Amino acid sequence: MTAKHFGILGFPWDGGASLGRPGARYAPKEVREAFGWFKGRIQDEQVYHVESRKNYNVNADQILDYGDIDIVAYDEQQTIQNAYQSTKEIIEKDGFPFIIGGDHSISYPIIKALHDTCTGQVGIIHFDAHLDLVDENHLQGKYSQSSEIRRALELERVQPENIVQIGVRGFNYPWYRDYLKDIGIKQYTAYDVHKGDPEKIADETLERLSGCDKIYLTFDIDVMDPAFVPGTGADEPFGLLPFQCMVMLNKMYDKVDAFDIAEVNPTFDTHGITTAVASRIMFECFINKFGK
Repeated sequence: MTAKHFGILGFPWDGGASLGRPGARYAPKEVREAFGWFKGRIQDEQVYHVESRKNYNVNADQILDYGDIDIVAYDEQQTIQNAYQSTKEIIEKDGFPFIIGGDHSISYPIIKALHDTCTGQVGIIHFDAHLDLVDENHLQGKYSQSSEIRRALELERVQPENIVQIGVRGFNYPWYRDYLKDIGIKQYTAYDVHKGDPEKIADETLERLSGCDKIYLTFDIDVMDPAFVPGTGADEPFGLLPFQCMVMLNKMYDKVDAFDIAEVNPTFDTHGITTAVASRIMFECFINKFGK
């Protein structure tokens, strides 16, 4: 079913930032404010896109803000359940859920809501510097910023071959080598993107997931190099360029059924740079989904 509105939902939570820097809970407010700057460019139900030299016909009334998820202090399970129910409500009202995190633990209940409101396979496109496949442990618990993809794999209709990770990089625990080799998740490392063609990577990703009933896209802002997005919870050098991400996302927006942006951390930002990038992604998603 085609979504009838762009449903914004804030998830001001950084309780999963067990190893990263807290502060992502402030992002929904900041990103919304920056998004308003773009929304203000809509006049007479049109907005001009400079790069494509095109006017898009858009209806700002299709943007519905559902507010923020009810965060229950010291009750992670109830907060997760609230996120699940709020997202499910948007989907059941024929909305396209756009979730503003929050640390990356926010993704799991959103993925589960999409999973539980469809009958087929759910594919996941995961932009991130990190793998986020850590299992439950004494340091981070079960629902952390490092585990949302691992938790998603526990859902009945999320298969590893239907997960694509883009931009991953750096060094990690040695057990990952055999785990990744055995499980079958598709990865395009940051090196692959830098040396390759972002458009081709986007096309290959969508082709791989073409048999899925629904596709979820989660965008961790730290997939980009910290030179461009200093306001994040876990800096990882040698990341993607904003332009590379823009090229890939512009091919994907219209093909995905829910979207989150995570790990924007205003407390470590410089002059609102990271917030500006996040809000631009958010507005481009709206234009690609609902513009004509």
